Amino acid sequence: MTRPELERLSFGVMADKDEHPHVFSHSDRFLVVDLKNRKEIVAREYRPNPYAQICKEKYPIPTDPGENISDEELEIYRQIAEIVKDCKYAGGKNFGYFVKLALEKAGTESMMLSFEPQGWIDSLIENRYMAGYRD
Repeated sequence: MTRPELERLSFGVMADKDEHPHVFSHSDRFLVVDLKNRKEIVAREYRPNPYAQICKEKYPIPTDPGENISDEELEIYRQIAEIVKDCKYAGGKNFGYFVKLALEKAGTESMMLSFEPQGWIDSLIENRYMAGYRD
């Protein structure tokens, strides 16, 4: 099985540090990392989340399946997914049902993480053999 040479990962983080907020949509920015052959970071950028403040104020808790949400909230989650749609994974502590759906529709998998972005990146590199990398 051929492994991808480059994996683009994103993480919802707070503006003043690379730590996850409790809710993914409350991230002030998204850390986007290109990981080459699960050996090294070859690119790192931050993308602002222009919806963070409105999500914190109007939608403070993640949604569950079966909840009814407004068209505005649904559109915000769709726009957030657009920001990271070129990423294979989006990592965070808590996504909520509709954010997770929006990410999936955009082609990005959500990964609930209990540790911070750099720790997850380090574990991908350290355990690369488990993903089939043998060089």
